[in-house]
Amino acid sequence: MREVNSEFYSPEAVSEWLRDILEENVKYQFQNSDWIVAEEKGKLVGFGQYSVADGEIYQINVDPDFLKQGIGRRLYDVMEDKFKNAGKEKISLNATLNAVGFYQRLGFVRKGKNAIGLVNMIKMEKFLHDSQ
Repeated sequence: MREVNSEFYSPEAVSEWLRDILEENVKYQFQNSDWIVAEEKGKLVGFGQYSVADGEIYQINVDPDFLKQGIGRRLYDVMEDKFKNAGKEKISLNATLNAVGFYQRLGFVRKGKNAIGLVNMIKMEKFLHDSQ
C-alpha cells in the first residue's frame, strides 16, 4: 500500500489505512469472503478478495515487483468466471484511485464515490452478459 497507493493518497490516508488492518479484521475477512492467490515460483505475488454471494470484489492486490505482468488480470478473470457460473448479473466494487484505470480496462464503469475515512474510492460496476 505504501508503494502503490502513495502516489494517489496522502501519507495520513495511507497511515490510517494501514492502522485499520488488524488481526481480528483479517480473520473475519478470511472467514466471510472468498480469496484467490497468485504465485510465481512458489512466491505469493498477488491475491484477490471477493464475495460471489454479494456480487462484490473487495480487493485485488499485486506485489509491486510484479505489476504490469498480467497477474491482476488473471486474478480478475478467475473471479469473473465464478460470478458468471453463479448466475450473477453484475459485479460491484470500490476502486482505489490508483486502480480505476485497471478496472475501466476490464469493462467497469464509474457509479459514484465512496470514502472510508481518509481513503477516497470510486464505486464501479460491470454488467455480465452471457456469451453463450
